[in-house]
Amino acid sequence: MTPTTRSLGIEFGELRDEFEHLPYPIANADLLERHGNATLSVPNGDYSLEEVLAPFETSSYDDSDDVLNAIFTMVGEQAIGRKFYSDRTPPALGEDRPDDELSF
Repeated sequence: MTPTTRSLGIEFGELRDEFEHLPYPIANADLLERHGNATLSVPNGDYSLEEVLAPFETSSYDDSDDVLNAIFTMVGEQAIGRKFYSDRTPPALGEDRPDDELSF
């Protein structure tokens, strides 16, 4: 089975594996110099790593978890498909949702 490259609504592709092999600690500027053009895909579009991590210009990362946490922090709502959507809960008060098809 191949390891997943999607996490919390973000498709990393090969970038996830690249984070594991960076020389840590690494400055944000160095990370972006190496991988700034890499694409992160979310349900509502694509973003470059540069677009996502540019606000952290003076930051550095101690390991791949630090990099991922920074990405998750900055992508936020863009990684959510349909916000507040769940097909497993009954309709909320005032919500008109046909429940013709129920699955068990």
